Amino acid sequence: MNLIFQISQEYLIEISMINSNFLIELKKLRESSKYAVAQGNSSNLDSFKEYLHIERPVEQKLKDIIINTSTCTNAQLLLVCGNVGDGKSHILSYLNGIIPDKMQHFVIHNDATESHNPNETSNDTLFRLLNGFKDDNIKTSKDKIILAINLGTLSKFLEERGDEFNTLQEYVDKNKILENTLSEEKNFDREQNIQHVNFTDYHLYSLSEDGAVSKTISSLFEKLVSDSKDNSIYQAYINYKEQYSGKYYCPILYNYEFLFNSNNRNIITQLIIKSVIKSKEIISVRTLLNYIYDIIVPFELATLSNEEYTQKIEKIEPNAYLALLVPNYLFEHAELSKIFEKISELDPCNSRKEDVDSILLKLANTEKPTVLYEEHIDSTYIQSLKALDTLLANVSREETSKLFIRLNFFSNYTKVNYLQDTTYKEYIEWLYHYNNGNISYIQKIYNLVILAIKKWNGDTKSDNKVIIKIGRQQNKYRIFKEVTPLPYFKKKNAVNQQLIHRFKQEFSLEFDITLVNRLKVDIDYSLFILLKKIANGYRPNKKDNNDYVYFVQTINKITNHKSATSALYIDEVNVGKSIDYKFSKQMFDGYTFELI
Repeated sequence: MNLIFQISQEYLIEISMINSNFLIELKKLRESSKYAVAQGNSSNLDSFKEYLHIERPVEQKLKDIIINTSTCTNAQLLLVCGNVGDGKSHILSYLNGIIPDKMQHFVIHNDATESHNPNETSNDTLFRLLNGFKDDNIKTSKDKIILAINLGTLSKFLEERGDEFNTLQEYVDKNKILENTLSEEKNFDREQNIQHVNFTDYHLYSLSEDGAVSKTISSLFEKLVSDSKDNSIYQAYINYKEQYSGKYYCPILYNYEFLFNSNNRNIITQLIIKSVIKSKEIISVRTLLNYIYDIIVPFELATLSNEEYTQKIEKIEPNAYLALLVPNYLFEHAELSKIFEKISELDPCNSRKEDVDSILLKLANTEKPTVLYEEHIDSTYIQSLKALDTLLANVSREETSKLFIRLNFFSNYTKVNYLQDTTYKEYIEWLYHYNNGNISYIQKIYNLVILAIKKWNGDTKSDNKVIIKIGRQQNKYRIFKEVTPLPYFKKKNAVNQQLIHRFKQEFSLEFDITLVNRLKVDIDYSLFILLKKIANGYRPNKKDNNDYVYFVQTINKITNHKSATSALYIDEVNVGKSIDYKFSKQMFDGYTFELI
């Protein structure tokens, strides 16, 4: 069944022309668009890029260093480090426009992966560029250079040419620029010849007491739907909307208007943040804008000509129409990009709750599904789906249920507890306090890890014993050993930042093995989930041991410490009864095997 009324050919041509303007403006968001890439060595931001620009904490940090170093009389090398597409060039281009009097003091090398000469490598170009910062020249040089460089390129350069750049190598090592750690921020020192800003220390989101928030994502969404005269996308939308007059069903129009609702924008923002935390993917602003384009303009429609687009919409079926709308489209296209892939794993349809199942049972047995929709879902979502009765009457029960679950998620996410992910909220809460140096939360994460170490191979029902795996799996006996993991951490004063912009996305813990030997272990979100499950009685399986082999290795190193002198306890598998035997080394020589 077609959704729309008969439309005159003249009207279709008129809609096609106007619609093309709307789509042309939206295409500015795509990575392949000429609007996506900035040149850091000049101010080349057009009005649309300037409108979308959002000041990030890393930009303010970079701006302050540029202002300070511009007045130094000694040589200054400013390393702007990071990963591909994280906005280094965009910010440098923006700063060229707002502080040109400061930027003019520097030579800006924007892409350290390129060479200036077809007969030399990028490292050859860097070697020439940084001549003033060789060990022999750095004290007499007056060069001022801003070098935007990816961490991999910096590592490769130092590996190949570092013998003449020991000062640079020492600076990189001292500030842990190439390490997966967070160095202590220091005040600007004009006597130093090298400064840096590491974009990887900053993230797409910040930590607050109320959870993870992202000014970058939320501001981008807000700017894209703002009725500002500077928002060319919205102005094109207004023209299209005036001609449209509700005469046919347009998925792109629905998707754009879906983002008008601040609650919808906030939920999509939270889904993006959660996908970043879960996957540890680095999402650039460029990639983010591309993602926003993809959820507004489904890929099935993106490549159509104006005429093809109009014809497709004119004949669209209810199931095809619903599949192209944001609440469904978000979760059903893992093949499009890493963000889509990770967000598809957060589909509320994957996490069935008893509260929802009871409603779905009614949906499966009613002739009027719209009534149930109206009972549980906010009216704004119902009204935006014109002729909902007609739509639901022409799709399968499965599609009706999926749409209900997803609209219910958007409508009630902040209102009902059963839609909340308590483990995720706890992880963010602990991470916030950990990065603030709150000793009670540092103790919590250490206690959780110690408990998991003791229970990983099974629960001994004893505070200080773990099960040791020896030889092939035993069914009759279990071998225990006393283990007391010793946390190591340097106590620091609590920071108490209300909003943390620069932080580690995981917990980094250390355990003492000997006076000179410590074990480091990182606890990311996925491992945190597993540790919480173990604390609640879950027993890790073979897949868990393979997925977290580095953590298993940490457990083995801790439990094998002092193996030559530690006593072993042999327990016959008889649930509820105490340990049966003890095998220990005597003080001077020999061993003792005794019944306990």
